[in-house]
Amino acid sequence: MGHPLRNQEKDVIYELSNRTLHQMYALLPEEQVNAIILGLLAKYAWRYSVEIFAFCFMSNHFHMLARSKKLQLHLFMRDFQSQLAKKINALRNRTGTFWERRYTATKVMDDEAMVDRLRYIVCNPSESGLVSHPKLWPGLCSWDIHKSGKPMVGEVVNRKTYWAEKRKKKNEGKTEAELIEMATERYTLEMAKLPQWKDLDDEAYHQKIVETCHQHAGELAKKRKRPCPGPQKVLSVKWNERPKDPKKAPRPLCHGGDCKQRQAYRESRRLLVSGYRKAVRKWRKGKTEIEFPDGTIPPGHQFCVGGSHEIRRVPPQSLN
Repeated sequence: MGHPLRNQEKDVIYELSNRTLHQMYALLPEEQVNAIILGLLAKYAWRYSVEIFAFCFMSNHFHMLARSKKLQLHLFMRDFQSQLAKKINALRNRTGTFWERRYTATKVMDDEAMVDRLRYIVCNPSESGLVSHPKLWPGLCSWDIHKSGKPMVGEVVNRKTYWAEKRKKKNEGKTEAELIEMATERYTLEMAKLPQWKDLDDEAYHQKIVETCHQHAGELAKKRKRPCPGPQKVLSVKWNERPKDPKKAPRPLCHGGDCKQRQAYRESRRLLVSGYRKAVRKWRKGKTEIEFPDGTIPPGHQFCVGGSHEIRRVPPQSLN
């Protein structure tokens, strides 16, 4: 069976998620792992101009709420996931497949669903019953940005720059730490505002998110029948272990919306897939005048139809 057709819409917010192979705890929230994730997330969100509204990285999966007005969400996820897999594999001294499947990009239909998904993502450690409040989660989570009101700064070592500087005669006396510092790129990771709250100032917006998530964590605590293991217990497991009873959940069509909205979305998807298949048939026959639906990626192409081809490559600190 082929993969479902991917498409993007400029003004749509998507929930992005994926999990590790066999749900192993390869993303165990150790300090070095958190630094790797933050650096890559900030770098590629900046490179592809992706707006991130919330995120949370668990030991074996992650969730993000994001939007790309340039229709480059697929490029962002391609580079972020591939580089994260490469670096974590190197850290864990392992090789081979890292992700269990393609990432999921689920459309969020309305304002209510956006708040619900943001709350779910930020409170995912509490939803999973691991800690009583997201502030206790030792992994990377946008709660820290919302609570402090300040962006995070991710660091990535540019290996090409590192080796270029290392080969220069003038740097022969430099220590390894100095060479790494010379090759380090820094990227700021900020949280975008949900459309329905975009008119709030930064302090009021983050406070609203904090209050919403705090209330949700309290509601989860009331329903919980057993105490949470806590951060120390989370960090005590080995990264190559996995859950005894791995969860398998079907991918939802979308988040939110009433029956009519969902039916309309299902019909629009059907028409989109039909139009794409017709275009592919013409392409295979060698025809030149072919129109692929907006937001889809034609065979052999890198960019979406109607999307921007502009990619930022010069690190921020090098910009004038």
